[in-house]
Amino acid sequence: MRNLLPILAYIFTLSLFAQELPPVLNFGPNDYSGGNQNWMISQSEGNLYFANSTGLLEYNGEAWKVYPVPNRTIVRAAKAVGNRIYTGAYMEAGYWSRDDFGDLVYKSLIPEFPQPIMDGEQFWEIEFLDEMVVFRSFNGIYFYDPGANTITQMDNPPQKIYTGLFKLNNELYFQQSEAGLFRIRNGEQSNVIPYQVLGDRAIIHIFEKEGELNLVTGNSEFYSWNGTELNQIFPDLNREIGNPNILSAISLPDGSVILGTVGNGVLQVGPDGRLVNSFNQANIMINNTILDIFQDESGNIWAGLDYGLAMIDLDSGFRSFQDNRGEIGSVYSSLEYGGNLYLGTNQGLYVKKQNSQQFKLIEETKGQVWFIGEIDGRVYCGHNQGTFLIEGESAKKIVDRLGTWLVKPYAENILIQGHYNGISFLKIENGKITVLPMLEEFAHSSKFIEVDEARNVWVSNEHKGIFKMRLQDSLSLPPKEIQNYRIGSESGITSSIFKYDNSLYYSTTSHIYEYQDEKDDFTKDNLLDSIVSGIDRVSGKMISFGEGTQLWGFSQEGIFYIEPAVLNRDYKLDFIYLDQDFRNIAIGYENLSSFGKSEYLLGVANGYIRFEFPVKQDVPASINIDNIQASIRDSVPKPVSLEETGKFAYNRNNISFFYSVPVHQKYMGALYSHRLLGFSPNWSSWAKESNASFKNLNPGDYTFEVKAKIGDRITEPVRYEFRVERPFYLSNTAIFLYGLGLVLILLGIHFLYRRYHKKMIVENERVLRMKNLEAEKEIIRLRNEKLEQDMANKNRELAVSTMSLIKKNEFLSSIKDKLKKSGEEARVKSVIQTIDRDISEEDNWKFFKRAFSNADKDFFKKVKARHPELTSNDLKLCAYLRLNLSSKEIAPLLNISVKSVEIKRYRLRKKMELDRDTNLTEYILSL
Repeated sequence: MRNLLPILAYIFTLSLFAQELPPVLNFGPNDYSGGNQNWMISQSEGNLYFANSTGLLEYNGEAWKVYPVPNRTIVRAAKAVGNRIYTGAYMEAGYWSRDDFGDLVYKSLIPEFPQPIMDGEQFWEIEFLDEMVVFRSFNGIYFYDPGANTITQMDNPPQKIYTGLFKLNNELYFQQSEAGLFRIRNGEQSNVIPYQVLGDRAIIHIFEKEGELNLVTGNSEFYSWNGTELNQIFPDLNREIGNPNILSAISLPDGSVILGTVGNGVLQVGPDGRLVNSFNQANIMINNTILDIFQDESGNIWAGLDYGLAMIDLDSGFRSFQDNRGEIGSVYSSLEYGGNLYLGTNQGLYVKKQNSQQFKLIEETKGQVWFIGEIDGRVYCGHNQGTFLIEGESAKKIVDRLGTWLVKPYAENILIQGHYNGISFLKIENGKITVLPMLEEFAHSSKFIEVDEARNVWVSNEHKGIFKMRLQDSLSLPPKEIQNYRIGSESGITSSIFKYDNSLYYSTTSHIYEYQDEKDDFTKDNLLDSIVSGIDRVSGKMISFGEGTQLWGFSQEGIFYIEPAVLNRDYKLDFIYLDQDFRNIAIGYENLSSFGKSEYLLGVANGYIRFEFPVKQDVPASINIDNIQASIRDSVPKPVSLEETGKFAYNRNNISFFYSVPVHQKYMGALYSHRLLGFSPNWSSWAKESNASFKNLNPGDYTFEVKAKIGDRITEPVRYEFRVERPFYLSNTAIFLYGLGLVLILLGIHFLYRRYHKKMIVENERVLRMKNLEAEKEIIRLRNEKLEQDMANKNRELAVSTMSLIKKNEFLSSIKDKLKKSGEEARVKSVIQTIDRDISEEDNWKFFKRAFSNADKDFFKKVKARHPELTSNDLKLCAYLRLNLSSKEIAPLLNISVKSVEIKRYRLRKKMELDRDTNLTEYILSL
């Protein structure tokens, strides 16, 4: 039997190969940068907390963060209570609370334990009841009172190992090895199921149903306890799934139970014991060993795995088949007919019969399938190799031509086919299908075809635009008329042509054009184009259903639905948020099939997604600012307190904000928009980035605002006000000092100006005086020059007069000498006497003296002052010497001989008391 269980589990896994499952999100260790194992899960204020093998792991919907416990050991238990997260680990128990900066800070409770914990003790479970936090290890159960900050240990008289702790109906249960199941009520322990009845069954989960206590054991068996008997329930379930070991289980509000198995993934068991869903590594999960199961506030199921995490959205309106192993491929077309589900993929046509869980490849269709559709009770398949007629699980090629894009009705009993290289027709007569030749003179790829009421054939081609053809009755001869419509310079890649609401349209990625018969042209001036103008479409492909009243398109965020309004001629738009990253089908090959009135199947790159329209996607949520960091340029950012208005130094003006919305949806994520008032009043474009950074902010007051959009719901913005301080040189104090300094400078300038003005007045006066003095000096100089000139003139006159006297006296002396030689006659003597009188005449001296005094006024005074003993004859000699006359020149003037002059000079030296080295003439000239 033991050898059989793995085989049964393997067969069970294969049987669910094609199971349609709710959306599942997987997170590997690389995604959250933590350890492989996640032992327990809890939630507080929207954030999720995981007891991870490297610490406490926090997830806010956008970012992950790991907080190691002080002793760096594996965290086994986590329980969020209010604003605290209690954790249990190896030799460690305590709680985490958030500081002002938004980070979690740990507080150990080990010092509060009444007795030292045992060596190697680990805390495996935590519960909260009656304002008490309960920790369980194998060795004891401990009650922590947060108000009193005290811990008490529950008595354990039998000294048995505690193997489980459970909370049910506000009562606490626990299981002890070899002792049974106990309940704590009013502080008293009571045995609920004795060991003699329970045996060695390990209880994983308890729940109440129809007044009886129900158990789920470690080998996935269900039991009910009526107070006296323990009865196994759902034995058929164990025959179906075997008896996989489980480590965790929870009950859901609808009565179903989720089992976390070891090796078989997650199993959902309905209230009636039937297996509802199986999530495992073969179909959708990344690991098969489940360590913990938890249901969050939104109803999502979280599975802590031995390798990673998984989130299961059981309440989602989507169900998907995910081909993780690539055995089917990308789905390009689908059809539900006759109880069979057909999938046209890039690997062939697959069929799943009603009540079957497996897809089967129809062997004849291996290769690329573009189209699968039912027309008048027949199923046609457009294939890379031509056209096939499908009957149940078999296929028959009816057209062997190069690629069939589609098959659709043209007229009664006539079908039109679009091929890689043109168009052809199928004619149905008496139940037989006749293949007509290819349409001549039209060799263009015909991926999209529409037929109007006049039997005109419209074809859209990605490169050539739109063709309109009037065909001949033979349907194969060249068309009677072909018109080609080009839409400007706009690219036709991924374009399509379709009919909707009795109009013909051509769609590109940018616009939708409506054909107007009266203009015989396409125009983008229409309601459909205005409706989709604000949508970020990924391709121009549009799909219409419901006789042309339902129109679907594809955008980056999801798929949208357009239908006519009821009360007017307008259209209404609905959106299904299903991100392109999850669809990921080749652009231009998007496909959607309608099954019944409201059920649809969307082909994606690795399977398909099924949903019923409308899909409920209203997710109530609020946005939080989780962390703020500020830094000086090129330095490590530091956290900022969230509790108060921020004030940042002028150079600490690089600020980053981190925010999140705790929304956990696979197909619909949050988009964010922010603005910084004081910097810009405009909101940023919607984006997935959950952070915003601002560099080198100028000093001033700012308000940061951020809002989130989840689907079509926009949250209220949250705000954070802060100020970037001005540098000291721009502070109020500095500005006051600048003002004061400016006033002082102005006063100083005024004072200095006045002083300068006064100084300038004094200086001007001094300059004026100097100018006056200079003028006076100039006048004096001019006078002196005039005087000197006059003196020079007089000196010249004196010199001339002196020289005249000398010449005269010399002449008279020469005459006198000649007369003396002529004899002593009386008449000669008389003449000689006359000459002598003339030579020595006092009048000559007086004339000379007057002329000399005019030339050198003070000379005689100076000489008399220094040498008062000089006689008039001495003064005469001095005057002649003053004129720098030689002895020879002086002798005639004195009417004496040269020798007598020398004697006079000698005597004059004596009177003047001049030494021998002093030249008499030079001395007189220096006076």
